[in-house]
Amino acid sequence: MPPPASDPVVDASALARVYGRGARAVRALDGLTFRLARGEALALLGANGSGKSTTLKLVLGLLRPTEGTLSVLGGPAGRREARAATGYVPEEARRLPALTGRELVDLFAAVQGVPRAGRKARVDAALADVGLAADAARRRVTEYSRGMARRVALAAAWVARPPLLVLDEPTSGLDPVGTEQVLALLRGHRDAGGSILVSTHDRGAAEGLCDRALVLSAGRLRAEGPLPTLLAGDPSPTLLGLFRRVDRGAP
Repeated sequence: MPPPASDPVVDASALARVYGRGARAVRALDGLTFRLARGEALALLGANGSGKSTTLKLVLGLLRPTEGTLSVLGGPAGRREARAATGYVPEEARRLPALTGRELVDLFAAVQGVPRAGRKARVDAALADVGLAADAARRRVTEYSRGMARRVALAAAWVARPPLLVLDEPTSGLDPVGTEQVLALLRGHRDAGGSILVSTHDRGAAEGLCDRALVLSAGRLRAEGPLPTLLAGDPSPTLLGLFRRVDRGAP
């Protein structure tokens, strides 16, 4: 169950995560504090190794914090209720089971508790929402292009309409039409009261979707606020360099 409307969907306080022990210990996340509200989209920005992926894994319950506290959807991260109410798209969406696209989305719908009576219609709608054609949905995911794999992963995360979406590079591999279609879908989810935590190097996606951004560096929070404000206050190559060049006019 989602938390009351007044409570944050994600509430992290002084989070730290250490990999390894002794002299080989690496502090991948160090004292991160943030909140994600209902109906908000929050971007995690930073160079490779800044702590973005570790943060996502902590929220998903795939890792436990070494220090600090973390609440997701009103309780500890990783518990069954939180996982069932969270849709996740990994960065490498091609590492999916050897099912057809339709079978994959149907499997996720079943696991997330979509009733059998309405499941077919829900799966059809999710595939249409991400622009995956019916003939493509009948093919095995292992045959998909990078963009098609991204679409079906989004459909699988979206099919149960979870209150929280955790997305790692959601527009990676998509063409301009697909990118705008996905961003429109995500904006609709946010505007309907859903919450989104997204790690991205796509400036257009961050600006077109997210209300705020956290800028991470070496595991620490370096800046926080609306992205236009951050860019206006520090239009430096360091901040701009967090975004890869994306040509929206490319085919």
